[in-house]
Amino acid sequence: MQPFPTTLPELKTRQFRLRSMSTNDKASLFAIYGDPEVMRFASDETFSTPATVDEMLSSVSQLFQEQTSMEWGIERRTDHTLIGTCGLHSFDLTNNSAEVGCMLTRSAWGHGYMQEALRAVIWYAFCDRKITRLRADIDTLNHRSIRLFSKLGFIHQGGTIYVCKPKCKPEGGDL
Repeated sequence: MQPFPTTLPELKTRQFRLRSMSTNDKASLFAIYGDPEVMRFASDETFSTPATVDEMLSSVSQLFQEQTSMEWGIERRTDHTLIGTCGLHSFDLTNNSAEVGCMLTRSAWGHGYMQEALRAVIWYAFCDRKITRLRADIDTLNHRSIRLFSKLGFIHQGGTIYVCKPKCKPEGGDL
């Protein structure tokens, strides 16, 4: 695994810019994390107040400084709207692995947006960070996420765990 970056790298895809989140994103983040349907399969509880977003942003920053998590905001390039988050978490230096996770505002479901964003994160993990194994912990009833991660090359390993082995972005390929 490569040394941890001092700043979160910006990742770009055809439609999105994956970037650090800030207090300017509070309304969008509360709309995502405050929606019970979006949070239905999440390990965290639905945010009940906008103040919870401040706690989340503080935690995201602290975990990055501790080199245990990298969390991006997914910003639509056309209108600069934050529509979701995705990240790498639970870095395991012994096994050179990490966990990948994501959240997307409900109005953006079913358009392939998270697949595009996660493809950039996965390529970053394998090609730039030199991680050799990614895992996703997916609730067995979360069929949308299971389909998404299967399309991205993750294979069911048992229970709620799905894993993916390295594959890098093709030369000249578009994210």
